[in-house]
Amino acid sequence: MHREPGSKVLRQWERRVRAASSLDELLRLADFPDWKYGTSPQSAGSHRSTRFAAQSYSLEILKAVDEEWQRTQCMPRETCVDVAKELGTDPSVFFKPPCVSIHRCSGCCNQEGVTCRNITTVYVNKTVLSVIPFKFVPEPVLIKVANHTECRCLEPAIIRRNAQPDGGTSCSPVQPQDSKRLCASGLIWDCSADRCIPFPASSPELLPGSWLPDCEIDLDLCDCVQRPEPTPQPKTEPRCPLNASSCAKRYQRFDPLSCRCKWPK
Repeated sequence: MHREPGSKVLRQWERRVRAASSLDELLRLADFPDWKYGTSPQSAGSHRSTRFAAQSYSLEILKAVDEEWQRTQCMPRETCVDVAKELGTDPSVFFKPPCVSIHRCSGCCNQEGVTCRNITTVYVNKTVLSVIPFKFVPEPVLIKVANHTECRCLEPAIIRRNAQPDGGTSCSPVQPQDSKRLCASGLIWDCSADRCIPFPASSPELLPGSWLPDCEIDLDLCDCVQRPEPTPQPKTEPRCPLNASSCAKRYQRFDPLSCRCKWPK
């Protein structure tokens, strides 16, 4: 079947329209007047045609569309995460409040096959109460929760299983047998350090790569394996430029240990 001459161009244009990441880009593809500078469609002249059949839009409508578009972009958004699920604690321990407020990446991407994902993360301190029913009074604890700071629409990546720091972040404090409190007044239990620390804590936030092991991805195992230690290269002694013949010409003898010509004793 013979295709129309402009069908390929139209398909390319359609793909660009579908992938438009902003209202400005969409209107440029539609050959629409620059609305942000106050140019109304009517003032652009009736001779200027668009692929949308010269539709007439008011600036108020375009601004409303743009505001909605900006609100749905891929970006860090404030949300609530369940503390117990985030830390993977024992079911016998629960937290109050049960959730904490942090930022996680979400929003719409303008192309198929990509998702909104975080590209930078910091760990922020959150203070909650740890409760073990019928055993101890509510205990203040300090937890670290991943907070997304920058997002981007990316293709799915290889699954990486990063090893957690020693001791994990499960946060299951055990009080001394002779006390109902884990930490003295003015102190708080740090779930990352497994000890009481002064409150407020002044420890810096953990950068995303600060605790990652020195490893590389094994595609067959789908896991992070330790990099092999480099093989030490044997030290090679510098070759001596002298020998017995060269020393004999000087009426001397060759000493291989010192690489020198010496006078006979």
